[in-house]
Order: sequence, then structure tokens, then C-alpha cells
Amino acid sequence: MEKLKLRQFIVLFFIVLFCSIIFGFYLKSIELTNSVDYKIMTLIQNNNIFTKNTVLLNFIKFITSLGNGSTYFILFIPFGVYFYYNNLKKEFLFLIATLLLTYMLNELIKHIVSRKRPIEFFVINMGGFSYPSGHAMNFSAFYLTFKFLFKSMFINVIIYIMIFLIAISRVILGVHWPTDVIVGFILGYFCYSLARVLYLNFWRD
Repeated sequence: MEKLKLRQFIVLFFIVLFCSIIFGFYLKSIELTNSVDYKIMTLIQNNNIFTKNTVLLNFIKFITSLGNGSTYFILFIPFGVYFYYNNLKKEFLFLIATLLLTYMLNELIKHIVSRKRPIEFFVINMGGFSYPSGHAMNFSAFYLTFKFLFKSMFINVIIYIMIFLIAISRVILGVHWPTDVIVGFILGYFCYSLARVLYLNFWRD
């Protein structure tokens, strides 16, 4: 990618970042009970089969736990061993850097917007702010980067399925509004894309 295109993408990235913050303030300003978010959450929780079945509830809790910070640290051990013995140390650092970038941006936006979680719909308790979804944003950026480094049809399918399941689990468990997850997806994709562009221009041999 030419340097000009790199600069254009960085400008686009910050525009998306700025627009996501403005959109977050807009979501906070509208009447909650009349919002699409509230109507979707009401519909989902009124027909939530996962809360009526212990096996399904434990399954969706397990799925959402795959996007927890502790899971990444656990995965770093086998990932690190694999990358090290395949002489892919630079790629491993790139993967970690992508996750750190995404995590810091997510926390920054959350504290700027400070949107409350949908407490009245909680299936499990969760602290912190709601917008955007850290699970959707971090998981999508991290595993899209992993997919970029390891081009495999099987890995691609598994990753896309897991990204979808983890994101939807946050709404099923009532800890995120649907727009939190959608914006998390978008920002996660752009964080991955920015990291990929920087990698191709400056990091790769």
C-alpha cells in the first residue's frame, strides 16, 4: 500500500473514531424507552430461551467468557510457543500490539461517552460502561488479525462464527445494548485494518 493510501486510511480511521463518539453521545441523549435498543432488548429478553434452560445458560456464559481478558492471557501461552518455534516472533508482537491498541481505544471511548449498561435486562451482573462492547471490539480485532497472519479457510470459518457468537452473547446476557455490539464490531474491524496497514508498510520484512 502506498504511503498516500496509508495516510488516507489513518485519516479515515480517526473520522470513524470521532463519529463513533458522537454517535455514543446521541444514543445517550434520546429517550431510552422509545429507542430501538430498548425495543430489541425487550423483545430478546421476553423470549430468552437461555434464561429458561440451565444448559443453554451455561453454554452462553462460556461463549461470552472466551472474550474476557483472562482468556487472552491464557491463549498467549500456546500462541507464544507456536509463534516462537516457527520463527514468527515479529508476528506475535504484532498480534499483541493490535489487542493492546484496540483495548486502549475501547476503554478511552467508554470513559468519554460513559453510557450506562442495560441494568434492567441483566442476566448476569457486569460493571463498567456499556458503549462500545469491549468483547465485540477486542475479539473481532484480535482474531481478524490472527486470520490475517494464518490464511486458512477452516480458521476463517471458526473465527467468524466465534466473533458472531461472542458478540450476540453480550445481548443475550443483557449486559450490552445492540448498538454497543454493532459499533464494537465496526471499531474492531477498523482497529484490525489500521494494524494490518501499519504492519504491511512498516513492520513486515
